Amino acid sequence: MTVRAPIIDPSGRRIHYVRLSVTDRCNFRCVYCMPECGVEFIERKQLLSFEETGRLARVLAEMGVDRIRLTGGEPTVRTGIVQLIEAIAEARSSGLREIGMTTNGWNLSKLAQPLRAAGLDRLNISLDTLDRANFTKITRTDRLDVVLEGIEAVCAMGWLPLKINVVVCKGVNDNEPADFVERFADLPVTIRFIEYMPFGEARFPLVPWSDVRAKIEARYRLREIPGPAGSGPANYWKVEGTRVEVGAIGALSRQFCQACNRVRITSDGMLKTCLAYEPEMVSLRDVMRDGATDDQLEAAIRRGILRKPEAHITTEDGANPFEGHMVQIGG
Repeated sequence: MTVRAPIIDPSGRRIHYVRLSVTDRCNFRCVYCMPECGVEFIERKQLLSFEETGRLARVLAEMGVDRIRLTGGEPTVRTGIVQLIEAIAEARSSGLREIGMTTNGWNLSKLAQPLRAAGLDRLNISLDTLDRANFTKITRTDRLDVVLEGIEAVCAMGWLPLKINVVVCKGVNDNEPADFVERFADLPVTIRFIEYMPFGEARFPLVPWSDVRAKIEARYRLREIPGPAGSGPANYWKVEGTRVEVGAIGALSRQFCQACNRVRITSDGMLKTCLAYEPEMVSLRDVMRDGATDDQLEAAIRRGILRKPEAHITTEDGANPFEGHMVQIGG
């Protein structure tokens, strides 16, 4: 097994977690992620191929990356997603420890079993409301029942613990935190409440964790607990009297840039080191298609890492918003 020097950014942070987008397409049109008119999608030939993705995963693992999370768009709409996971899983022999996926759950009732068999270790399911009308308003689709069926399929497999991600938007779903706890009270799930981050055209006022916590504590008692190994930016609490844990992720009010251990790779192979504005990204796809050796690919990754800023500059009032649309960046 080839072992390469670890990835260290200019601020001395070791990078060992990569969020890898496998498509910019999605079967939802969430209001905070994609404009209602949609976006111009990347041509299939411009996406990283299965071979390129597997090679990139291997070289990253040799550089000390031990976690890769597949994102989109919606990763399960990528044709051949099961085979793509199998290609990435080959990097386990180079040190990759965990393969995760963030999904909207639409396809899980039919794909959960083959995804797990292919080597997927963990699932995060995005679900912002338990109300059907509100779900249709947020996602611009009427598929709440399908998503809940997907969650039930995962739970029936015993594929637990499971994380459910809730992006909290003021005036949209900020009245529902305790409802989530009640709905999943008998399951060992972690419900993570995520501050809305200002992308694209949509703008919602900040709902800080203190407000979310108050709504939960109106019905339940919380006890702070350590986060799981590799839990990243979230803080966690046990909900007494249930099997649920809740987490808080706040990129604005609880900025965690000083502990950032991750980078993103877009579906067309661009290395994005921060969600903030980044005008010059390294195209790892082009490096590979130009015939680079693994050593040259490693050097390109390190060049990109040198551009990672110390922190983003988006503020709690939404000033200096993140560039682009979330669906195009990779979750």
